[in-house]
Amino acid sequence: MYQSLHPDIGMRLGHYFSVKNKLISGAKDIIFEEEEKEWLAQYAKRKLEQKHRDFFIFGHRHIPLEIELNSKSKYINLGDWITHFTYGVFNNKSFELKKWKDLGD
Repeated sequence: MYQSLHPDIGMRLGHYFSVKNKLISGAKDIIFEEEEKEWLAQYAKRKLEQKHRDFFIFGHRHIPLEIELNSKSKYINLGDWITHFTYGVFNNKSFELKKWKDLGD
């Protein structure tokens, strides 16, 4: 059923339920404090000790982040589409975190 909705309606519904869920659960805004407290970045650093990876890409934190783990590896959190309008682009060599810009701006 959801796939038959126009994207404008689908986005509004998604935003409505996202906000409603935050109110019900009492969730607070997610903020980035510092790299040392970013647990997913710390996890990625530990994984690098076992095997090299160019990128660690997550979306769990819902905040857009790019953290250089070393000279050849990056931790990227995609953020979210509802609040930050961020997304990722991979071109077989690099990964870029981008932000959607409204054509009306």
